Amino acid sequence: METIPNMKHSSFKHTGPVFAVFSNEPSLSTEDKLLSLESLQQSLDLKEMMNNFAALVAKFVRPFNIRFQSDHGFFSLVQMQRHSFSKSFNLGSVGKSTRLGTITYQSEVAFTVAEDKILTELHDLLLPSLKHALKFSELNSMVYQDHLTNIGNRAYYEKIIQYAIEQSNRTHLGLSLMILDINHFKPINDTYGHLKGDQTLQEFARMLTQCIRSSDMVFRLGGDEFAIILQPSETCSINKVHQRINQAIENNAILKEINFSFSHGYSHWETGTNSMQLFELADRNLYRHKAASKE
Repeated sequence: METIPNMKHSSFKHTGPVFAVFSNEPSLSTEDKLLSLESLQQSLDLKEMMNNFAALVAKFVRPFNIRFQSDHGFFSLVQMQRHSFSKSFNLGSVGKSTRLGTITYQSEVAFTVAEDKILTELHDLLLPSLKHALKFSELNSMVYQDHLTNIGNRAYYEKIIQYAIEQSNRTHLGLSLMILDINHFKPINDTYGHLKGDQTLQEFARMLTQCIRSSDMVFRLGGDEFAIILQPSETCSINKVHQRINQAIENNAILKEINFSFSHGYSHWETGTNSMQLFELADRNLYRHKAASKE
């Protein structure tokens, strides 16, 4: 397991020798480890497993904002809005073992040596179950991935938007939805052929993923319709993403060649709004924008 150094802390001067005494004795008792393993082995669902892991971290160390990112899974738990310290660990990267992903902790106070040690012990307990959960997630991704663009499909969107609303209910950090539709897509197919149409969809999907943050997600809902879930989000977030997309199109030779353009609509989640209402509002705004562009 590799600790990623945090360069955020300011440097300080010292006049004498500085050293730390590390004990080889485990911080967690045998009973603690058995109970932790039992908790982590309850489910192969990555979200549920990481929620259980976060509860263990809060129990044995203290509550943190926790974020886990890998090729086959993502988890985020926000418990505090303000934080000054951050520390990341590469999980499963010791020796010849394959790196499973990166876990990041955020806190209002600095991390101690004792806390680092307990977190490392908890990571060792997490790794076996995490490997199985990520493999399970990889198999699930075949069901939730759009075969043409390799981004999430509509089924995955419907799963993630529910999770995003649940998280916003807890954290109140903001959630926005963008619906995007390619203008005059049928003429592109008719004029340039279906291969060019497929290339346009692939290029637009690739470009969208480059215009968002790692915490946001892009989906192809079907045909030439796409969705972006922005979380956390503020009222200005939509405009920022829209500007980045327009700039990316200007710099994209493949899309400029066919006079590519798109329409978009958006909605901001409010307490009590369900996923269907959120989508319907964004969809109405999309068609209002599309109609205005034809005038």
